[in-house]
Amino acid sequence: MGIKMVIRDLFIDELKNTGIKCVECDFWFKYYEDSLLNNLSDIKSISDAKEKFKSLFYKQDHEKADQEKLAAIIESGGIVKGAFINKKCAGMLFAGRYDLFPKLKSFRVYPPDPESIFLGCIYADPLQRGFGIKKKLLLELEKDLLKMNVGSIETIGKRNSDDIEDDEFENSPLVSFKFLINNGFYLKKNDRQYPLLRLDLKSIAKSFSAEQLLLEKLIYKKTVRSPAVIREK
Repeated sequence: MGIKMVIRDLFIDELKNTGIKCVECDFWFKYYEDSLLNNLSDIKSISDAKEKFKSLFYKQDHEKADQEKLAAIIESGGIVKGAFINKKCAGMLFAGRYDLFPKLKSFRVYPPDPESIFLGCIYADPLQRGFGIKKKLLLELEKDLLKMNVGSIETIGKRNSDDIEDDEFENSPLVSFKFLINNGFYLKKNDRQYPLLRLDLKSIAKSFSAEQLLLEKLIYKKTVRSPAVIREK
């Protein structure tokens, strides 16, 4: 029996049934500032104020609810995708506005571009690795964002070093720096352990268009027949 992988968006009522540890992970939601004054002290513009209040209200929603954090992301307009192999969930991706990820403020490369979509995590079940799950999840996210005219994706990458234990590196939901670079991201803000990386979707859109045009030309050549030659008797 062949391997059949399906990538699709997940709904809130499906999360618990996936069996993926991402559903219970609270890594991105542990960081909260102490007071309203601390939250508002660095506001410099109306745009800053809007983003700050979004983050504050999102924090309150999390504190009041005992539901899964990914459910809150979906409710707030984020994207959660599952990779299913033979109908079993083998991987997950989630992304959204950067204010949906409070822990971002604890990184030295904060803030990311507010016009970008922030990639929180791409996870593949260790028992199902080798099928390109992470790459396919990322590609599906890129396709969706291109349709939505989103210009870029940003995320925090993780670099392995002597300061990080192997288990800590593997279990962190941050995406591997090497994986990101290999899939078109570039370094935007450097940090020894946790740099900010960016993927410009406009350049990918041009690449997709070029490939589609080439494909259409090849199909056209195969379907166009040469004119029949009529021989005189």
